[in-house]
Amino acid sequence: MDQVSKNLIREIQGNLPICENPYKELGNKLGIGEEEVIQRLTELKKEGCLKRIAAILRHNESGYSANALVVFKTDNILIEKLGKILAKSSIVSHCYERKSNEKWPYNLYAMTHAKDINETIEFINDFVTIHGIQEYEILNSQEELKKASMIYY
Repeated sequence: MDQVSKNLIREIQGNLPICENPYKELGNKLGIGEEEVIQRLTELKKEGCLKRIAAILRHNESGYSANALVVFKTDNILIEKLGKILAKSSIVSHCYERKSNEKWPYNLYAMTHAKDINETIEFINDFVTIHGIQEYEILNSQEELKKASMIYY
């Protein structure tokens, strides 16, 4: 990866310029044209270096104050299917498969954000009932201690 692409990544991992032509403004800052910015971003996506460019909502400031990590014990055969179902839900921001062990039997994790805890409970109750999940825990967030995006360059 050349230095221009590294510099582009450095710029886009922060806030994009809020203007009519953000890629043109990025290009001006980097000394390249708008088309080259778009072409480089397209290549980074094709290469798997870039997943997506998206707005990040600060959920607490937006009225979504009920945050919970929900953990499920499920059959390994079903985990991918169930994970995809959870991931499609608007209430779920992150969904992971993790190894379980004797002391901690949960292997499917979903981070949820809702306006109140009842919304989370209703969603989880529906999910576990529909899919026959018997063992799960709702771990409510007490306090956000750190939230930061990764900085790569």
